[in-house]
Amino acid sequence: MNVPLCRAMTFSALLSLTPMLTLQAEDIPIDRSTRAFKEAQDTLSRSTQLYKTISEGKLGKVPQSVLDTARCVAIFPDTVTVSAGLGGIHGDGIGFCRSSAGQWQNPMFLNLIGGSLGLQAGVKSADMVLYITGDKAAEALKSGAFKIGGELSAVAGTFDKTFAASHAQVVAYQRSEGLFAGASVEGINISRDESDERAFYGTREAVLTEKIPGDLEKQVDELREALPTHVG
Repeated sequence: MNVPLCRAMTFSALLSLTPMLTLQAEDIPIDRSTRAFKEAQDTLSRSTQLYKTISEGKLGKVPQSVLDTARCVAIFPDTVTVSAGLGGIHGDGIGFCRSSAGQWQNPMFLNLIGGSLGLQAGVKSADMVLYITGDKAAEALKSGAFKIGGELSAVAGTFDKTFAASHAQVVAYQRSEGLFAGASVEGINISRDESDERAFYGTREAVLTEKIPGDLEKQVDELREALPTHVG
């Protein structure tokens, strides 16, 4: 028998019997002992609790028109003022965007800096939830080059069920002193937190459309299931 042909046949047979050695999500090496992983997990946990609070509607219901048209949702628990006089802020958060089929993809980890929340005197921090209703704003959030101002206009949200914000790309809410209200968020910048994404997903860049490890998926789903179920 021709030896090269025999070797080729043997190799072919082995391939047919051996599962493809593609790296599945469950096999991704995630070092859960690192500070970055723990910080990412903490951001996800705090974001989940914040969004559950606003979605329950005990402090006011976000209008259905906003929920129906949300392309993405960005959640920032405990954004902190840099200076009481200047009103600058920074914070870490979580962002979800819909796929073309309307399903919520895996989360992005986000950093927020600059701008102002329009907080009352004496208030040093606030939680923030942004409903991204415009396509341009959604693409900017996913690319990590998101700045409110100019084409990416934002309006302060209300709990009036007749509220409509078709002219704005972003509808913003904040919680301070235990109460939710509309937020003034002009000038804020949001970028992707590559360090947290690498730590959480175990990859250099997060692949938002692929499955993630089962135990982490459960944590993500706790927040994902609280997000709006309708799509405009």
